[in-house]
Amino acid sequence: MEASIYIDVLFFWEWVMDLFLLWAAGRISGFRTKRWRLILGSFLSALCHCLFLLLFFPNNGGIFLSFGLMILGLSVAYLPKSLKNFVRLFFTALFASFLLGGGLNVLFMSTQAQRFLGDGLILKQRFFPWQYLVWGIAVSYILLKLGGKWIEAHIRRRRDFCTVYIRKNGRWAEGRVLIDTGNGLKREGRGVIVMEIGTVLPLFSVEEGEKIMCGVRDCLVPMHYTSLGNPEGALWGFIADECRICFGEKAIGYKELYIGISFDLFTGAYEGLMPPCLLEEDEL
Repeated sequence: MEASIYIDVLFFWEWVMDLFLLWAAGRISGFRTKRWRLILGSFLSALCHCLFLLLFFPNNGGIFLSFGLMILGLSVAYLPKSLKNFVRLFFTALFASFLLGGGLNVLFMSTQAQRFLGDGLILKQRFFPWQYLVWGIAVSYILLKLGGKWIEAHIRRRRDFCTVYIRKNGRWAEGRVLIDTGNGLKREGRGVIVMEIGTVLPLFSVEEGEKIMCGVRDCLVPMHYTSLGNPEGALWGFIADECRICFGEKAIGYKELYIGISFDLFTGAYEGLMPPCLLEEDEL
């Protein structure tokens, strides 16, 4: 006997699952976004999947469709400004998907804990009972909430990383920043974030960008500093209209913050350096 699958029920559970995966990806990797973006990204992902099933059933699209839907949801929810940040979000979402699906499936197969909600409905033997999804989301959410502090302390804080969003001339740029405890660079009493030129260049117009890359710095501000072995250091930079620093669940905002520019690439997996004093202030 063939089972009937109602597309509205399928859409609802797809939406719930995608919403959780998008939230978990940002929670683990340290990115923040507005709730309506998470809802919209998961809605579009679930809608496209259901439309594909309606048009091409029984072809389910396989892994390529799954990757495409994940890319769509992440792009709408987080609008990553660089390929590096997008790749980080993508692989984090894959990890969250494994946590929700594969890891918990092994747990439930061995413990049968999902039967606490009843026997459920198995449409076909190759499909999972509906309780797997309910338990999967619930257990994964609890683990992420309880383990959030551990993630920050042992994964992100151990390496002292945070995510910085910079706005100038109506444009936004984002980058992964190392919290440099040896960095005491300040301008007008506030810390200065130093970013790679490739990260902040999209904040300038095409003409300004060409001038900067050609060595003409009339649209930049000189900043002088002293350091070990370099008592008369100089750095070019600009004033950001707005800067937001996201560190775990903490978000700190600044207006008119000085941003330094490094014309050399940093050797680590980050795009900037930041003094720790900026984490102790909250101006917005």
